[in-house]
Amino acid sequence: MTILVPRLILHLLLFAGVFLLVYPLSGAQKRPEEEKPQVLELVPEAPDFVKVETSRLGYLSLPVEQRGLLSRQVEESMKSLRRLLGKRKVLRITAWVGGAGDTRRVSMSIRELLAKWRIPIPAITVIRVGALPNPASRVAFDVEVAETDAANPHGLMFLAGVRSEAPEFRFEVAPEVERSLDILAERLAAEAAKPEDVLQARCFVSLTQDMRPLELAVRKRFPRAQVRLLQGMRSTVDSYATCDLVARLSSPPAQALEARVLTPRENEPPITSLVKTNAPALILTSAQLGFRATDADLALAFERLESTLKKAGSSLSNTAQLSILAESVDLGRRTEAQGRKYLDSKHDPAILRATVEDLPALDATLSLDAIAILP
Repeated sequence: MTILVPRLILHLLLFAGVFLLVYPLSGAQKRPEEEKPQVLELVPEAPDFVKVETSRLGYLSLPVEQRGLLSRQVEESMKSLRRLLGKRKVLRITAWVGGAGDTRRVSMSIRELLAKWRIPIPAITVIRVGALPNPASRVAFDVEVAETDAANPHGLMFLAGVRSEAPEFRFEVAPEVERSLDILAERLAAEAAKPEDVLQARCFVSLTQDMRPLELAVRKRFPRAQVRLLQGMRSTVDSYATCDLVARLSSPPAQALEARVLTPRENEPPITSLVKTNAPALILTSAQLGFRATDADLALAFERLESTLKKAGSSLSNTAQLSILAESVDLGRRTEAQGRKYLDSKHDPAILRATVEDLPALDATLSLDAIAILP
């Protein structure tokens, strides 16, 4: 036993040494690298305004999606935008939501997709309307872009919205659409402009059974224009159509901002029928939402829009086009009246005033956006 014990100990020590060589102590093992926390990139906000050379402002038509929910149609439309954009720069996107879905997510989805593709975030406006011409479509997009070349060498003309009303409610509003377009066509012709010079045509109509024939009628009138026809509200008590235009000038105006002012009836304030400009550059704003409906609230919305334009180097007095989209006819009229305190005292801009279904914020009652010259 005296000889066997040391041999046993020796064998155990040898075994322990081999074990340690094959299986090192946990303290000697290389520590696994700690996982780095994931940092989520913030989606850039849409700018309050963008600038563009007047000669390069253009309007891009996107295919209207008909399949899927709102989120899918937004994504597919942005894919179409990416494909069609080419070397042009996207300036402003207006999303007209006509179906179910969260309008507050639309702007976020647009910004996420464009940021993913390294496309600069444009100004964005999101509005819910009563319906779109195709019942399967949940959203339609108007896209303003900076063209690569001077597409408008003599400048642009913004024709104010013309509202035509029927004497009584009816579903057929084709006569009202035609009447509004006739007036706009007369004003175009008076400025030596042709239907082919129209870049954008928009019409808001009351409750109607089928908007597709109306949309085709507008396209027939202005074959090269980006056309948008919308039912502003899901239900209305009157029958009407409100249309406005943007057209290319065939000759430069005498001044950087020139307006045509009409006096429609005695004892009524004059209205601006159109504004022409060949200013070197334009400012396009994102939507400025207004909340609640007191006069002070309406004034605050214009003060905020004025602040945005001043940051861009312009002002409401230099505005060529102003869109007022409100949740009721009366609110739209009151908003326009409040806005005149901030506009040029000699003339209004070309104003489009329309009634819409909803806005993408709690308690929001109206939306303002503008195109102003950069003096």
